[in-house]
Amino acid sequence: MIAKRIIPLFLLDGQRLVKGTRFSAPFKDVGAPLSQGMIQDAQGAEEIIIVDINAARRGRTIDPAVITSMITECRLPIAAGGGIRSLEDARRCFLAGADKVVLNTRGVERPELLRELALEFGAQSVVLSIDVRREGAGWAVYVDGGRRRVDADLFELAALAVDKGAGELVVCSIDREGTTSGFDVELYERLRPLVSVPLIASGGAGSYDDIVEMFQRSDCDGCALGKMLSLRDFDIVRIKSYLKGRGVLVRDA
Repeated sequence: MIAKRIIPLFLLDGQRLVKGTRFSAPFKDVGAPLSQGMIQDAQGAEEIIIVDINAARRGRTIDPAVITSMITECRLPIAAGGGIRSLEDARRCFLAGADKVVLNTRGVERPELLRELALEFGAQSVVLSIDVRREGAGWAVYVDGGRRRVDADLFELAALAVDKGAGELVVCSIDREGTTSGFDVELYERLRPLVSVPLIASGGAGSYDDIVEMFQRSDCDGCALGKMLSLRDFDIVRIKSYLKGRGVLVRDA
C-alpha cells in the first residue's frame, strides 16, 4: 500500500503568498514563499505545490526566482504553476529547480500541450490542475482562476488528460476552497475509479476528520492543504499523527 501524501498548497500573487475563499477576494497576505516553505519542510510535508493565481490573467508566468529561492533552502520537491503556456515556460520552471509543472487553463483548453510536455520532460513531471463547481448532479469545469466556465465534461477531461500524458491530477472544488467546511468527497469518489494516475484532492479541509473521511471514502493519493495549515491548531506533524491513529498510512513527519 502506498502512503498518502499531505501537500501544502501555496497560492502566490507575484512574490507573496495569499489566502482567499472560493477563489474570490479579499485575499489575505500570509507570508513569503521561502519562509513558509522552510516551515513546511521542517514539519515533514511530502512536497509543495506553488501556483501564481494571477499569472495567466496578467500575461506572466510564475517567477522562476521564487522557485530557485525555495529550493535553495528547502529539501522538498516543488510543483510550480501559473501562466505556463508552452514548453519554454515549463523549461524555465525546471531550470529554476521545480520537480513538476502544474498546468490549469492552457492544459484544459489545449490538452495536446500535456503530451508535448510529457514527451519532453516525462509524464511524472506534468500535473493538470482542474477547478470545478457543483452544478446540479454534476460538476462544471472552470479556468482562469475560476472566472470562466468551459464546455468540458469533468470525467471525460480527466481521462483525456491522462491519455495525453498528465502524470497527476489535482482537482479542486471551488465551492469548498478556503471554507474549511470539508472536502467534496463525492467528487473524488466519482473520479477516483476513472483515472490511473495519482489523484490529489483540494479544497475544503478544515479538520483532521475531514482528511480521514476523504482518504477512507475516496482512496485519493493525497490532499493539498491551504488555509487549514495557516490555522494555529494544525500542522503537518499533528495531522500525520492523527491520520496514523485512524489507520491511514502516511510517511513519518
